[in-house]
Amino acid sequence: MELTVEYGPPILSEMRRMPAATYRSFHVLVQRSDSPLFLPIRALQVLAILEHHEITFLHQDNKQRALLRWFHFRPQDRLDLLAPVPFEGHYYHPQGLELKVRLPAEFERALALFEEKNPARTLTSPVSSFPLKK
Repeated sequence: MELTVEYGPPILSEMRRMPAATYRSFHVLVQRSDSPLFLPIRALQVLAILEHHEITFLHQDNKQRALLRWFHFRPQDRLDLLAPVPFEGHYYHPQGLELKVRLPAEFERALALFEEKNPARTLTSPVSSFPLKK
């Protein structure tokens, strides 16, 4: 599926922080996938496109125009693995500004639901039995 997204000039740019557990879930899901992931956030009528270095949020009725984008994640700036991950947030539409407060919690819920429905495959290797020498 090919999707072209228009960003336009941001109406607001700011530094944000994502909880470490949420960042880890996002990062693991994206690393398991060969292509961008589409994550519906039904409570807000938003579609998130998860890519390796950014998350773009679109309104479900207008998938060509970005509402907001989270990008430039910097996990290396943390002092420990439990600290929040800093990133940049750009808002391209007034509706994106309205989502600013609710979106982090709803994004976390949508990620958890996605992980529940699509569990990671276990990385156990098959074990061959060898005859024991006496």
